[in-house]
Amino acid sequence: MIKFIMPSKSKAVQQHGNDFENEIHLATHGTPKDKYEKLIEGGYTAKYDIVKGTLSNSNFSIKVTKSNSVACGDIIRMLKGTKSDSFILLVGTYTQKGKSKIYNEIFEFYIEPKHHKLLWGNMKIKELEKFVDYVKKIPHGKQAQLKNKNIWKEKRTILETNKGLMSIAAKIDSKKQRRTQCSLSLKYLLTSDIPFKKYTKTYKSMNLPYTQKNSPKRTFN
Repeated sequence: MIKFIMPSKSKAVQQHGNDFENEIHLATHGTPKDKYEKLIEGGYTAKYDIVKGTLSNSNFSIKVTKSNSVACGDIIRMLKGTKSDSFILLVGTYTQKGKSKIYNEIFEFYIEPKHHKLLWGNMKIKELEKFVDYVKKIPHGKQAQLKNKNIWKEKRTILETNKGLMSIAAKIDSKKQRRTQCSLSLKYLLTSDIPFKKYTKTYKSMNLPYTQKNSPKRTFN
């Protein structure tokens, strides 16, 4: 996928979508995720989860969601990617049942450079880079978080004037997290002009629903 590497998070959070992603690797090209990542430049930090030309005819960005929101990682990386690349945004939707995640549906959205304007509207990279830099420079700690809460939200509102499908998701916690990501609404994706395919019974060799066991709700440090 267009990656969002967060090494400081707990093991439970890191594992959140990894098992599902591994199943997609197996269903798509037959090689486990960890072995596949050794075949591609950048490994687990590669731009896409599955890379065109390496056991695949397409780039794949693999996401999971329990709700309507589809997290899309680093905003600058995503903006540049959608401007130049064609890729499949694969979204698995799940429900939580005890310590298991039940995946009932998989969507493939076929994103091409011609969809860039639809995704981003009038948001420009230079303005977004300034916002990203501002977020990075917010001092660590709760006091700075609270002091800047209204400021960054106002800046986001201005940037999102006449925006496209993509939303700005600043990650500013009471500790050290200072990142700017982006997200999509699954609801709006499904009603947009981006073509897609929905899978409810099987995805290639993967049967649905797929149960990801020993996967409790996400936890954070």
